[in-house]
Amino acid sequence: MLSLSIIMPLYNEELLLRRCLETITTQVNPNFEVIMINDASTDQTATIAEAFIKKYSNFRMVTQPANLGISAARNRGIQEAQGDLITFLDGDDWLEPQYTNYFLQAFSKYQVDLAICGYFRESKRKTTKIRGKHLKGLVNRNQVIRHITKISGQVMGYTWNKVYRLDLIRANHLQFADDLSLMEDQVFNVQYAAIARRFYVQPRPLYHYWQHGQSATHTYDLENAKSIGLANYRIVKTILDLKNN
Repeated sequence: MLSLSIIMPLYNEELLLRRCLETITTQVNPNFEVIMINDASTDQTATIAEAFIKKYSNFRMVTQPANLGISAARNRGIQEAQGDLITFLDGDDWLEPQYTNYFLQAFSKYQVDLAICGYFRESKRKTTKIRGKHLKGLVNRNQVIRHITKISGQVMGYTWNKVYRLDLIRANHLQFADDLSLMEDQVFNVQYAAIARRFYVQPRPLYHYWQHGQSATHTYDLENAKSIGLANYRIVKTILDLKNN
């Protein structure tokens, strides 16, 4: 029976973390572990996490020696994970109860390397259901990469609406780039899609993505512009290498 590792990079998430963790505990399929990567938080994040760890045996936490950033935290999670499959969850988002079950069933039934679900975009003003009509069921690599690199839609470059095979990540030494302040997840997804062979998409929304104005994607500076350029270069290079091979 397949198991899923849920990796949660956490840095000062005290305001919304309980909501997120509570929705993990309501999952109808319990074959998962939760690994919280405390990225040297200075608020009550660790205290909140420890309360759940005491109550749920499949929850645990590791603490980074300093605030190293989200890519380093995700990479630490890849090292720590013990499941067959892996995904990455943000501490201010939350899940539908069928989230883990959908992914575990999809991998078991279709023998895929990557599975994708739809999601809700949440804000203080409204909830938007993101469920595309053009990509569903078993799809090919070109379709997936095209949708990963789109600026809108049901797939995009996020990691939290996708589940991956951990052995495929490790065998290919795939990591998140810690020299990027933006688009590190999109680069990772394109690189993973380039080595994966089978893909499955179900547009049903199972993840709630909380958007707030403080997000790095809503700020623009020289560092972010540099990261966008470098990320796009790596994406294009991966696609060209794939075509040449």
